[in-house]
Amino acid sequence: MSPILKSERHHEILMALIRFYIGTAEPVGSKTLVERRGLAVSPATVRGVLAELEAEGYLSQPHTSAGRVPTEKAYRYYVDNLLGQRFTDPRSHINNVRLAIKGFSGVGEDLLKWTSRVLSDMSRYAGIVLPPKRVRSLFKKVTFVRINRDSVLTVLVSVSGVTRNKLVRTSEDFSQSALDSMSNYLNLRYTGMSLEEMRRRVEEDLEQDLESFDLWMKAALNLGKRMFDGPETEEVYVEGGSRFLDMPEFISDLEGMRGIFRLFEEKRGLVALLDQTIKAHDMMVFIGSETGMSEMKGMSLVVSTYGRNTGPLGAVGVMGPSRMDYNQVIPLVRSAAEAVSENFSATDNHQEENI
Repeated sequence: MSPILKSERHHEILMALIRFYIGTAEPVGSKTLVERRGLAVSPATVRGVLAELEAEGYLSQPHTSAGRVPTEKAYRYYVDNLLGQRFTDPRSHINNVRLAIKGFSGVGEDLLKWTSRVLSDMSRYAGIVLPPKRVRSLFKKVTFVRINRDSVLTVLVSVSGVTRNKLVRTSEDFSQSALDSMSNYLNLRYTGMSLEEMRRRVEEDLEQDLESFDLWMKAALNLGKRMFDGPETEEVYVEGGSRFLDMPEFISDLEGMRGIFRLFEEKRGLVALLDQTIKAHDMMVFIGSETGMSEMKGMSLVVSTYGRNTGPLGAVGVMGPSRMDYNQVIPLVRSAAEAVSENFSATDNHQEENI
């Protein structure tokens, strides 16, 4: 919970300064606040309040003669006040984002990649989507495709439509008809399980006495095990990363820019943040150093989960500078998550009818 400020006047002036700075990226002075934000107090009064807010860690002053800018503590106070509100701002794109996502004809990965693009276009920042992980995904089917005499492509499809491909080397030259028989066997044996449960059951079956299994059943189990070998790939869809090149905070900060693109490239840290939201089952806003990552200095990430009634599957979010327009981004992300959840539920119902 955010701390309570000294007075309602302190709250009003701090919120006005943050809103003004979000729109301009320029230090804000007392005279500017009074004239541009319509405050019913004198510049001298505002100056005194700003000095107190700076002493309390909410503001900083880049230069002695310059105005003040919000600190992370100020953004946290601002965001915590916004999160409890009902957003009715007509400038927001709540209806538009829902229409764009709900009206998309694709499913699974295509839907999630489209969502990251929609979030980026509507926020003017970077749109980010974390697809369902194996432990949260329900198994629908597996397909084995012969590539050559010693290679088989395994295509694992979840009920939500997300696919995972893995090339497996084999010591035997399987025909495509044999591979079809193997995939049919696995599909019948493990249908309805989560992908993580399927992996565990395949390993357990291989530890049993396989004398009762015929040649193709044994081969199918071995291929099934091989497609789960190795660590799960860290995947996250990012759209609009190049937008940071035009933001005033980063135009002259080459090191900060390198950190951002390193974060997008390596993905592990980004995935860890998104996973925190999934564990919390709620919307979260990460501001700068709260993430524990130096690459996020001056950055914020607004994230919400999507999924089924049984629990979250993944997360959608927007990443931008800490002075991002939270009043627009928070309802945008929340609405996108709801729309993706509705699409996934509709897809699940349709696919369950056809399994």
